[in-house]
Amino acid sequence: MKYVFSLLFGFSLLTGYAQDSGIATYKKEWINLYSESAAGQQDKIKNPQKYREYRELEKLQEELTKQLAYKLKFDKDRSFFYLEDLLSVEDQADLALAKGPYQGEYYFNRKAASVIWAIEALGEKFLVNVDKIDWKLEKERKTISAYSCFKASAKIALEKGKFQDVIAWYTPEIPLSYGPLQYNGLPGLVVQLETGSELYKLVQIQQKEITINTSQKGTSISEADFFKQFQNFK
Repeated sequence: MKYVFSLLFGFSLLTGYAQDSGIATYKKEWINLYSESAAGQQDKIKNPQKYREYRELEKLQEELTKQLAYKLKFDKDRSFFYLEDLLSVEDQADLALAKGPYQGEYYFNRKAASVIWAIEALGEKFLVNVDKIDWKLEKERKTISAYSCFKASAKIALEKGKFQDVIAWYTPEIPLSYGPLQYNGLPGLVVQLETGSELYKLVQIQQKEITINTSQKGTSISEADFFKQFQNFK
């Protein structure tokens, strides 16, 4: 019975990816939590009030995040990654807690190998030209959601010479060079992505005729210049 369920689950994910257009759905989880870190465990003993306050925020964040669904629309040349509208949460501060640092919309042009990140900051819309990801393809592989996946890693520059490790698991079984956020360009669809404290995981992919509107209005800016102006976004 377990084997049959696994086949059915795998089939539900596989449905329709053979064609050039569709919609992939990702869910997000929080990883590398403060409460599980060495500092958090130390505060649990030495500063239990601080630990409890942070842990309550984490629990709220985790519960709200379960309601979020991220969509990746794609055709043979382009993809569009965004957070589906969530109307059930009225408290925007709580919603921001669930959304986390990676907000806005991401447009990827496969032929040009370019990513535009559309984000609003201080009432103005910016079209950020995102730096190309320098992927390192690893030999490590594992099965995720019935797919045979390979590991790819990258280091993303942060402020003051710091870097953030990013790990993507992609599957050549779905020959689409797309993924969540700006993480595209791999020889297969990204099934799982770990970046900072967030983990994105593919839960469904559907065949569908879609239209991707790339005509966005806003101020075009380089990634470096954007983060010079708005350091809190990184």
